[in-house]
Amino acid sequence: MTRAIITIAFAIAIGLCTSANHTRAADDILSRSIAAYAALKSYADTGAIVNEFAANASHRHTFTTYYRAPRQYYFEFVTDQRAGAGHTVMWCDGGDFHSWSSTLGLHETYPRGSNTVLSGFAAAGAPTLRTISLITALLFANSGLLSTVLEFGDDYTVEGIEDVGGHRCHKLVGMARSMYAKTQRVTNVRRTIIWIDTESLLVRKVFEDTPEGSPLTAINRTTVTLDPRANPTLEHARFTYTVPSTRR
Repeated sequence: MTRAIITIAFAIAIGLCTSANHTRAADDILSRSIAAYAALKSYADTGAIVNEFAANASHRHTFTTYYRAPRQYYFEFVTDQRAGAGHTVMWCDGGDFHSWSSTLGLHETYPRGSNTVLSGFAAAGAPTLRTISLITALLFANSGLLSTVLEFGDDYTVEGIEDVGGHRCHKLVGMARSMYAKTQRVTNVRRTIIWIDTESLLVRKVFEDTPEGSPLTAINRTTVTLDPRANPTLEHARFTYTVPSTRR
């Protein structure tokens, strides 16, 4: 059963595959990785996403994540200058969530206890090429956030061990599928590869191919690489952000 997100008020539903051509090892690795994130007391990463949008044409964006359980959070995405310099920030020091976009010059607040936090992450999805929720959905395990890792279906296999940034990683190859919770309609089906660290079980690389059903000439491939750290010591200042002045 495809791993589907229901709502912010419900737990993430994770189905384990029983298909004959889906190895048990693959189930164990992915499920153990998801569980490892949910158990973390703190987390940090630096990452990059290369978006290939035409033959021999791509942009490289960078991002940073900090998290400390249960609610402190910081994410910043810096856009490739060739795509228009700018950045998107979302943070929470334990109270309300906040977001800021340099493109819009807009500071939004999502009060604690409200259902608006998901809308804030959704609004930041496109500008950050979904990197904002890729790992965040695993850290906030019952949040309802979307993540390619959680959309990875039951038709994948383990294709050995590969080196990613000097770290041995399990290579999981298969398909990811997005699903509308109300209608159960599947969309955005794309070939996906996930590399999971053999020791920490943290994700170090994700490749997503052009979605099925795209025009024949369309190219929309992304490759995310991460340098994750499990349970680092993080100061409170990591979870605050000073919105730039809009005065002219």
